[in-house]
Amino acid sequence: MAKQGTRFKIRYLSICLALVLVVPVSYSHQSTPVTESTNITDITKENRLNRYYVKYQKGGEDAATALVKKHELAIVDVIPTRNILIVFANKQSIQALVKNTVIEYVELEPIRSFYSQ
Repeated sequence: MAKQGTRFKIRYLSICLALVLVVPVSYSHQSTPVTESTNITDITKENRLNRYYVKYQKGGEDAATALVKKHELAIVDVIPTRNILIVFANKQSIQALVKNTVIEYVELEPIRSFYSQ
């Protein structure tokens, strides 16, 4: 009989301790103000930065990387097995990049979304 009373006290104390730890954390998260980015002023389809797949010729990774850096574009990721660089760029800088013979093609990264939306 004494063991059941002790177990009940331990369960009761552990539940109280969990509530003491969880409740303040959940309330502090709700009171955190959300700040919006104000440094970007005029965003239109023409001048916004998008992610692009830049497909380069086989064996031309160094030349393609140098070309992207020459145009001052940010390389986000590299897929060397497919000869692709993923870059952030606007439309005008991509048009200048396509004119080089090292680049096979450039395409806008596909927008993926969940089926439930």
